[in-house]
Amino acid sequence: MTTHFAQRIQNSKTRRALLTFSAIATLGVVIAIATLHATATPISPVQIQIQGWVNQLKTEPLTTARHDAQRQLEAAGENAVPQLLVALRSNNSTQRRNAADVLGYIASPQATDALLDVLRQDPAPAVRRNAAYALGEIHDTRVINELEKTSIADTSASVRGAAADSLARLRAILAQRAQVNEQTIGAFAAAADNGTVYLAVKRDLLASHDGGKTWNVLDKVLPSQVTTLALHPTNPNILYAGVESMGIYTSADGGATWTPINNGISLTPGARETISAIAINPDDANILYIARGVWVGTGAVEYFPVGLMSSHDGGKTWSALSVGSGASRDAISRLAFRDGQLYALAGNRVLTLVTLQ
Repeated sequence: MTTHFAQRIQNSKTRRALLTFSAIATLGVVIAIATLHATATPISPVQIQIQGWVNQLKTEPLTTARHDAQRQLEAAGENAVPQLLVALRSNNSTQRRNAADVLGYIASPQATDALLDVLRQDPAPAVRRNAAYALGEIHDTRVINELEKTSIADTSASVRGAAADSLARLRAILAQRAQVNEQTIGAFAAAADNGTVYLAVKRDLLASHDGGKTWNVLDKVLPSQVTTLALHPTNPNILYAGVESMGIYTSADGGATWTPINNGISLTPGARETISAIAINPDDANILYIARGVWVGTGAVEYFPVGLMSSHDGGKTWSALSVGSGASRDAISRLAFRDGQLYALAGNRVLTLVTLQ
């Protein structure tokens, strides 16, 4: 009797435990469903319409429907950007190309990082070209470095050209913001991440630390006309400048004072020598490269390249760089590091100079 009663109690406890577990499980499902319904954001009619327009960007020919879709997306502005950013990752290269194009017309800062990724990595030149164009329309100084690299090192001439065009537009925008005549700008340079940008204007140096919104003018601090300007990759207060007929100078205080660093660089008195390009190794800022040349003539002035030089001690000493036949005789207008490689632009030709170990 006692044993039977005890068994009934045990069965009752087990049943209550199972019922409790079942209730808890059911309650958990109910809570999960309720939470899902509470947090899910319904798709608005506007978003559905925008998605329809974005889908039209897959069309290769410029049909009436695609043209209308692009106009509607441009009119939608910021509201269309999130779905256009998704389209930048599409497997359809036509859609990626057209999405980048529309983002250029919208010119939204929220597209900057995605467009930079496209510029660096997209396998389709037409997509990279449109990304380069779009970045020039956004007017964010943080893109200047990547556009410079692209204008030198991209394998496609059309992409290099689009990057160069965007750099020219940014230069004009900076001149407008700084209220200077663009024609008086000898060189400009910007940091990649903190909004620091410099303009060399005759012997003045203009500095901005908020992407060009406000400017500080350092009056007559430059030794002469600057032909090229470069920033230390991690310290924007350290600058290097090619100074016409005077070699290369450096500043460690944001351009307030300058020091010549020409040990190993022979300068011909009275000659109009110039440094046309400076590149700093992004992984070791003590390693620098410069391209040199000289202007000859009075009426018809002609530029003759002198060659390339390198420094491995932050510019304290320089030595001639052997880069093989031909390259040292090219008139190099730009130098840039990209993916562990030093590239030069000579006219429309891309030269591969140094591979970093």
